[in-house]
Amino acid sequence: MKMENFAFWGILFVERAKDTPREPVAFTSPTEVYVTSAAQPHVLQGKMKEKQLTHGETVMATLSPVRLEATYNKMALYFCPMQSLDIYETIEAGDGGEIPAEVVIDGLTVPPGCEPGLYSLKNVRLTSNGSIQVKTTKETAWEKV
Repeated sequence: MKMENFAFWGILFVERAKDTPREPVAFTSPTEVYVTSAAQPHVLQGKMKEKQLTHGETVMATLSPVRLEATYNKMALYFCPMQSLDIYETIEAGDGGEIPAEVVIDGLTVPPGCEPGLYSLKNVRLTSNGSIQVKTTKETAWEKV
Protein backbone atom coordinates (compact mmCIF):
# COMPACT_ATOMS: atom_id res chain seq x y z
CA MET A 1 0.00 0.00 0.00
CA LYS A 2 1.36 3.42 -0.86
CA MET A 3 2.10 6.09 1.75
CA GLU A 4 -0.30 8.48 -0.01
CA ASN A 5 -3.22 6.35 1.18
CA PHE A 6 -2.09 6.76 4.80
CA ALA A 7 -1.71 10.50 4.32
CA PHE A 8 -5.28 10.72 3.01
CA TRP A 9 -6.69 9.01 6.11
CA GLY A 10 -4.51 11.15 8.36
CA ILE A 11 -5.88 14.32 6.81
CA LEU A 12 -9.42 13.05 6.98
CA PHE A 13 -9.31 12.21 10.69
CA VAL A 14 -6.44 14.17 12.26
CA GLU A 15 -6.64 17.49 10.46
CA ARG A 16 -10.39 17.69 10.97
CA ALA A 17 -9.93 17.15 14.69
CA LYS A 18 -7.41 20.02 14.86
CA ASP A 19 -9.85 22.42 13.19
CA THR A 20 -12.73 21.53 15.50
CA PRO A 21 -12.56 23.57 18.69
CA ARG A 22 -13.29 21.64 21.88
CA GLU A 23 -15.34 23.52 24.39
CA PRO A 24 -15.45 22.42 28.01
CA VAL A 25 -18.49 20.38 28.91
CA ALA A 26 -20.44 21.64 31.90
CA PHE A 27 -23.61 19.88 32.94
CA THR A 28 -26.59 21.96 34.09
CA SER A 29 -27.87 19.45 36.64
CA PRO A 30 -26.24 17.08 39.14
CA THR A 31 -24.40 14.43 37.14
CA GLU A 32 -23.80 10.78 38.05
CA VAL A 33 -20.21 9.66 38.57
CA TYR A 34 -19.03 6.16 37.66
CA VAL A 35 -15.80 4.18 37.44
CA THR A 36 -14.58 1.47 35.09
CA SER A 37 -11.57 -0.83 35.19
CA ALA A 38 -9.72 1.92 33.28
CA ALA A 39 -10.07 4.18 36.34
CA GLN A 40 -6.83 2.69 37.70
CA PRO A 41 -8.26 1.52 41.03
CA HIS A 42 -4.84 0.12 41.96
CA VAL A 43 -3.74 3.72 42.64
CA LEU A 44 -6.45 4.15 45.30
CA GLN A 45 -5.70 0.68 46.66
CA GLY A 46 -1.99 1.60 46.93
CA LYS A 47 -2.74 4.82 48.80
CA MET A 48 -4.95 2.88 51.21
CA LYS A 49 -2.12 0.41 51.84
CA GLU A 50 0.30 3.32 52.45
CA LYS A 51 -2.08 4.54 55.16
CA GLN A 52 -2.10 1.00 56.60
CA LEU A 53 -5.83 0.52 56.06
CA THR A 54 -7.04 -3.08 55.95
CA HIS A 55 -10.05 -5.07 54.76
CA GLY A 56 -13.30 -4.10 56.49
CA GLU A 57 -12.08 -0.66 57.56
CA THR A 58 -14.33 2.38 57.09
CA VAL A 59 -12.95 5.93 57.15
CA MET A 60 -13.91 9.47 56.20
CA ALA A 61 -11.39 10.81 53.73
CA THR A 62 -10.35 13.24 51.01
CA LEU A 63 -8.96 11.89 47.73
CA SER A 64 -6.78 14.36 45.84
CA PRO A 65 -6.51 14.91 43.00
CA VAL A 66 -8.87 12.74 41.02
CA ARG A 67 -9.76 13.31 37.37
CA LEU A 68 -13.27 13.72 35.97
CA GLU A 69 -14.05 13.24 32.29
CA ALA A 70 -17.43 13.75 30.64
CA THR A 71 -18.82 10.68 28.86
CA TYR A 72 -22.35 9.70 27.88
CA ASN A 73 -24.07 12.38 30.03
CA LYS A 74 -22.14 11.16 33.07
CA MET A 75 -18.74 11.83 34.58
CA ALA A 76 -16.07 9.13 34.65
CA LEU A 77 -13.80 9.19 37.69
CA TYR A 78 -10.09 8.30 37.39
CA PHE A 79 -7.65 7.75 40.24
CA CYS A 80 -4.45 7.89 38.13
CA PRO A 81 -3.36 11.42 39.20
CA MET A 82 -4.09 10.80 42.90
CA GLN A 83 -1.25 11.90 45.15
CA SER A 84 -2.82 11.94 48.59
CA LEU A 85 -5.38 10.16 50.70
CA ASP A 86 -6.18 12.24 53.79
CA ILE A 87 -8.02 10.33 56.49
CA TYR A 88 -9.65 12.44 59.19
CA GLU A 89 -11.92 9.93 60.95
CA THR A 90 -11.94 6.17 61.42
CA ILE A 91 -15.50 4.88 61.69
CA GLU A 92 -14.76 1.16 61.88
CA ALA A 93 -11.47 -0.68 62.33
CA GLY A 94 -10.34 -3.23 59.77
CA ASP A 95 -9.81 -6.96 60.27
CA GLY A 96 -6.20 -7.00 59.05
CA GLY A 97 -7.00 -8.60 55.69
CA GLU A 98 -6.05 -7.47 52.19
CA ILE A 99 -7.70 -4.44 50.58
CA PRO A 100 -9.80 -5.49 47.57
CA ALA A 101 -8.82 -4.38 44.05
CA GLU A 102 -12.25 -3.39 42.70
CA VAL A 103 -13.72 0.11 43.28
CA VAL A 104 -17.45 0.81 43.47
CA ILE A 105 -18.99 4.29 43.56
CA ASP A 106 -22.14 4.71 45.67
CA GLY A 107 -24.37 7.78 45.22
CA LEU A 108 -21.61 10.09 44.00
CA THR A 109 -22.66 13.00 41.76
CA VAL A 110 -21.01 16.23 40.69
CA PRO A 111 -22.86 19.53 41.13
CA PRO A 112 -24.28 21.55 38.21
CA GLY A 113 -21.63 23.51 36.31
CA CYS A 114 -18.85 21.06 37.16
CA GLU A 115 -16.45 20.66 34.23
CA PRO A 116 -13.99 17.87 33.42
CA GLY A 117 -10.66 18.30 35.16
CA LEU A 118 -8.77 17.63 38.37
CA TYR A 119 -10.55 17.82 41.73
CA SER A 120 -10.11 17.11 45.41
CA LEU A 121 -12.95 14.81 46.41
CA LYS A 122 -13.66 15.80 50.00
CA ASN A 123 -15.64 14.11 52.76
CA VAL A 124 -16.31 10.70 51.27
CA ARG A 125 -16.88 7.51 53.20
CA LEU A 126 -14.29 4.94 52.12
CA THR A 127 -14.92 1.28 52.95
CA SER A 128 -12.93 -1.81 51.96
CA ASN A 129 -15.23 -4.79 52.35
CA GLY A 130 -15.49 -7.05 49.28
CA SER A 131 -14.67 -4.00 47.15
CA ILE A 132 -13.38 -0.51 47.81
CA GLN A 133 -16.55 1.54 48.18
CA VAL A 134 -16.49 5.31 47.74
CA LYS A 135 -19.75 6.62 49.19
CA THR A 136 -21.18 10.09 49.21
CA THR A 137 -22.07 11.87 52.44
CA LYS A 138 -23.99 15.07 53.20
CA GLU A 139 -20.63 16.87 53.36
CA THR A 140 -19.14 15.47 50.12
CA ALA A 141 -17.68 18.27 48.01
CA TRP A 142 -15.67 18.69 44.80
CA GLU A 143 -12.90 21.29 44.90
CA LYS A 144 -11.23 22.23 41.62
CA VAL A 145 -7.45 21.75 41.74
